Amino acid sequence: MLNRMKETADSGLSRRRFLSGALAAGAALTLADRLALAQTMASGGLTAKDIHGIGVEPGLVRMALNENPIGPSPRALEAIAEHMFNINRYSFGGGDIYGALAEFDGLELPPPPRFGGMGGGGRFRREAPFYITAGSGALLSQIALTYLSKGGTEVIEADMGYGDISGDAENYQEAGLDVNIIRTPMKDYRHDLDAMLAAITPKTSVVVITNPNNPTGTLLSFEETEKFVAAVPEDVLVVIDEAYIHFVRDPQYRTAASLTTKYENVIVTRTFSKVFGMPAMRLGYGICSQSIQEKLRFYRTGSANALAMVAGEASLKDRNHYDRSRAVVQHFRDRLEDEFTKMGLEYIPSESNFMMVDLGKPSMNIMREMFRKGVMVTNRRREQMPTWIRVSSGDERETEVFLNVLKETLGKTS
Repeated sequence: MLNRMKETADSGLSRRRFLSGALAAGAALTLADRLALAQTMASGGLTAKDIHGIGVEPGLVRMALNENPIGPSPRALEAIAEHMFNINRYSFGGGDIYGALAEFDGLELPPPPRFGGMGGGGRFRREAPFYITAGSGALLSQIALTYLSKGGTEVIEADMGYGDISGDAENYQEAGLDVNIIRTPMKDYRHDLDAMLAAITPKTSVVVITNPNNPTGTLLSFEETEKFVAAVPEDVLVVIDEAYIHFVRDPQYRTAASLTTKYENVIVTRTFSKVFGMPAMRLGYGICSQSIQEKLRFYRTGSANALAMVAGEASLKDRNHYDRSRAVVQHFRDRLEDEFTKMGLEYIPSESNFMMVDLGKPSMNIMREMFRKGVMVTNRRREQMPTWIRVSSGDERETEVFLNVLKETLGKTS
């Protein structure tokens, strides 16, 4: 059984014995195994039946949900193991995820409160620029609830943006609320910020940017983003969804985090589901002003669970896992760009952990046939892009199987 979790672990990392056993269950491949794998890949014979990806049942190559193929940080697993027997209590002390976030994102924290409460100060630091939630999806829904649910409001989002907040707005419309939705066309698969700015009316409450965008994977520069934010009226909330920001190729790229301290009407949303590999833990956060946080708290119905918090803090401190996650995605993108070019397929260069490619024929039949062969991909924005699929990052073996099955299917599908 292949399991790359062991390869991601730091050799000096102390583990509980049972956790060590679990991580070591998939031992590193022997030289003979590696030679056999190389021969199989070279012959083009690798199939989904040869794959057992981390967190996926054997025989399925799941490249549809923008997941992390190498799994979570071993340090996150260790943190969960160390605290899992405390879940009979409502909370436990120790740790400071706010401090870890501040160091990771390069932001300053105010002095900790004199009395931190039950979380050792870490879970109740109310003056931090971080607003932690049970996943970034929950945060986006809370933003919609806070700024749109009263009616007499309006949201602007790109027509091929992620669409969570405008989707919630549609639900409000169906419930009879006066909520207007403006979806602006994209230009070259990128946000057309001039069009979004021109679409703002006195009724507009929220403008949403997904950067890098999902599903197109395109990126706005920091300069473009700041120019846009500076031009937006101060009473309009600018949501910048940076779920995939950690996969941007340029290590010197400036994220929008600093804009949240310069502009009171900006919130940057982040998730632990992608580069940190923990979607099932449901942990996300917003970076924003205290005034935005106060509005959001009024509609808060719950918080992230304790195990997610300690796992998140541990993940932020594991730079080896972070760098490995980025490297796997970079290899995936480079490989696909090379292969798609050879196949004569149009694709959108991506700054995220997925890529969109035009198959030149309706994608639904191709997707069904690929799934029958054990490979799962998706066709986001089917209405606008009916011949395109979006494929999420896999490890080297999963990517090889995807390409094998895609080539075989394109050769047979009418």
